[in-house]
Amino acid sequence: MDKILPPNFERSFKQADIRGVHVIEIDDDVAYLVARAFVDRGGYTKVAVGYDMRLSSPSLVEAFMRGVEDAGADVLLIGLVTTPMLYFVSGSEQIAGVMITASHSPAQYNGLKLVEPGAIPLTDRMGLKDILRRIKQGKFNEPEKQGKRKARVITKAFQKHVLSGINVKSLRGLKLAADVGNGMASVLIPLLEEKLPIEFTTIFADMDPRFPNRGSDPTLIKNQKALRALLQSDEFDFGISFDGDADRIAFLDETGAYINAAVVGALISEHLLKQHPGGAIAYTTLTGKILPEAVRAAGGKAVPAKVGHAFVKRTMAKYGALFGAEQSGHFFFKAFYTTDSVVYTLRYMLEIYVAAKAEGKRLSELVAPYQKYIQLEDEAITVPDQKAGLAAVKVYLMATFPEAKVTTFDGLMIQFPDAWGVVKASVTEPTLKVMFEAPKKRTAKRYQDQVVAFIRTKVAKK
Repeated sequence: MDKILPPNFERSFKQADIRGVHVIEIDDDVAYLVARAFVDRGGYTKVAVGYDMRLSSPSLVEAFMRGVEDAGADVLLIGLVTTPMLYFVSGSEQIAGVMITASHSPAQYNGLKLVEPGAIPLTDRMGLKDILRRIKQGKFNEPEKQGKRKARVITKAFQKHVLSGINVKSLRGLKLAADVGNGMASVLIPLLEEKLPIEFTTIFADMDPRFPNRGSDPTLIKNQKALRALLQSDEFDFGISFDGDADRIAFLDETGAYINAAVVGALISEHLLKQHPGGAIAYTTLTGKILPEAVRAAGGKAVPAKVGHAFVKRTMAKYGALFGAEQSGHFFFKAFYTTDSVVYTLRYMLEIYVAAKAEGKRLSELVAPYQKYIQLEDEAITVPDQKAGLAAVKVYLMATFPEAKVTTFDGLMIQFPDAWGVVKASVTEPTLKVMFEAPKKRTAKRYQDQVVAFIRTKVAKK
């Protein structure tokens, strides 16, 4: 099989997905061979294919579909969709699937999120390494027949599923500001507007793969400027913002203040634990301390998970968790095939908010008791070797801060008497991430600045 792969294509194989700079690390030939190996490994007879609005997506989609067909499996093309829409098809129809997307990564990136039937994600330890091995060997099964291609519009079925059972009457009169970020939420907002009596005011609603108005990560303060300015009019109940493939959501209160994902997670956890006492809730090392505290206080079981959507989902499946949350704005629900759903997240936040509003509270007042800690934005530093870098940071911490307790779980977890933090390897980039949290911002910043300075001067420059 004559395929000339990019010299750096192996770099696109990350811990939780396949993602890289288009042409340099991932191209049509890579997509084709991934599809061949994916079908061969799983023995699938049908694969659902969805994609985002990136310029490179159409050609990658076509190449992937040819690979599926040449491997003898049929293609169900669901078109231009959000990533949770792909999960919905995989989960509801119990078929394998792929979402062609680079999520929140910059415009020059693209990638593939692969799932087994039931929307079970592949990781480096659960499938991705095997796919890479098969590609490097260049040996693929020769099927008895060629697969066929069929297209289907799934938006209405998705809409019915995610909005089923919602108390529509309770939402009358609500006004939300929504920052679509030129991404795939542009296909989602109209589905909500059609069924919910909420007045949405949207900005950056046109799909644009260049991301001309803001970066695609909705949790970064610098990417919230336009939404924050819109909320200054005091006309809205609150604001919401999405990433490129609309599997992450950020909330801003009526004043334009960002609500940390751990606070959102704490509210939803308490809400779900009232319905399912004693249930398990998953959270990651980067998730703020308020979430596990709230879970335990509500009688639930707080279960730690590695950072990365695929790892959270695997942990949730292991413990039968009701819900999971990441600092990045991913929120996962057992009721949605143990995958991330921005609509379920919004639904629960609306239920919680409507009850509070009936008592005369605005969103800022509702979340105030949960804002006990200040979590800094994580800083990512490019390093030549993540494993060696973490080892060096551990030595530095133990020598510089003898009062600190350093434990190893998905990186380094550091507990000071007056702050706590994490240093971990990124699952998508060759970086170390540093994030600290404390009751006082200046305390968290003092520790984070010291650790970041060490990594920049002693680790990154080696």
